[in-house]
Amino acid sequence: MSYFERLAEVNFFFTYREMEYTSPHFHSGPEFIFVERGEVEAIVNGEKRTLQAGDACFVDGFCVHSYGTALDSRSFVLLLRRQFFEKFLPYFNDGVPPRFFRFENYALLDFLRDICREKYKNEGSRYAAFEGSVAILLASISKTTPFVPRQKDKSAALVCSILRYAEENIGGDLSVRALAKKFGYSYEYLSRTLTKTLNERWSDYINRLRIRKAHERLQTQPDAPVIEIANECGFESPNTFYRAYKKEYGFPPRRRE
Repeated sequence: MSYFERLAEVNFFFTYREMEYTSPHFHSGPEFIFVERGEVEAIVNGEKRTLQAGDACFVDGFCVHSYGTALDSRSFVLLLRRQFFEKFLPYFNDGVPPRFFRFENYALLDFLRDICREKYKNEGSRYAAFEGSVAILLASISKTTPFVPRQKDKSAALVCSILRYAEENIGGDLSVRALAKKFGYSYEYLSRTLTKTLNERWSDYINRLRIRKAHERLQTQPDAPVIEIANECGFESPNTFYRAYKKEYGFPPRRRE
């Protein structure tokens, strides 16, 4: 899974930083982005939006999303476990923040981030701080932003299943035609759905995923031959692997020094 995937599945993550390019991914818990400076390109379930200072983005669990590279941007990024979030939704008639909205209370965000970064004596105190921060944040958002019913997107759920399958079967046949047969959809429908949701061609996405998996294994399996790792990650020829790797990283395959 991606860096964000692991963080969101573990517990709670609240930081303030410049946004980086992030490949299409999903996680079970929700995610918030609050842009304080610069611009951030966000794509959520195929909907693309350029966020500027004062703009916020809410990504519900199991929504496919990605971010484009943004220079001179600073944003608050919050990822949290699903149960920290959902226990408060009955107070808002089971609604959630809209996908894109305005929020400029940076002093509050800074305050909540500091609370969550405190060192607590036990897990109970830490969880209480996390849950309290979520409650305060949701209440503050709801003051100026009406909450909306949760969106049910069947195509997004399908893409999530395919992304997880690709992660777990990186060396297998991940062509659209093979996936269409496995998941029971027509080639045309699946190709169109993947392109719309990911905002890129499936072949480009899967090629980059394979390169990154190969890169991870090069660093963690120092004794394995490079070509063996390439084959395990789905590359059928050394030349294809070397070209794709250099295109992604700017240098030939190499191990951690």
